Amino acid sequence: MSSMFSLIDLLIVGCGVYVLYVYYCLKFKGEIKEALLLPKGISAGRCKDKEGYIREMSNKVLIFGIVVLACGILCIMEDEYRMLGRFYLLVMLVFAVTTVWFAVQGKKAVKKYWE
Repeated sequence: MSSMFSLIDLLIVGCGVYVLYVYYCLKFKGEIKEALLLPKGISAGRCKDKEGYIREMSNKVLIFGIVVLACGILCIMEDEYRMLGRFYLLVMLVFAVTTVWFAVQGKKAVKKYWE
């Protein structure tokens, strides 16, 4: 690892792996991981329609996990090999836009299934 950015990129890869684990739990086990999907103070047990929430959010969690993991890997490659050039800014933009999109979608789903 050549810099502090590499360490941050490794953390991003770890977050991507965790988001994909949350997808697995959501889709295949029917578990809602509160730490990633719900705001503080909202319990998964109080959901009005758990199956509907899982249906609505599972693909969004999958997309977010894939994007986070891919961006982390691409950023590590950029730190080590400097092969992306200006494409690196596009990767960072995709990461930022996807993160905001996921937060907005999560907030809408909480409003729909909890309030």
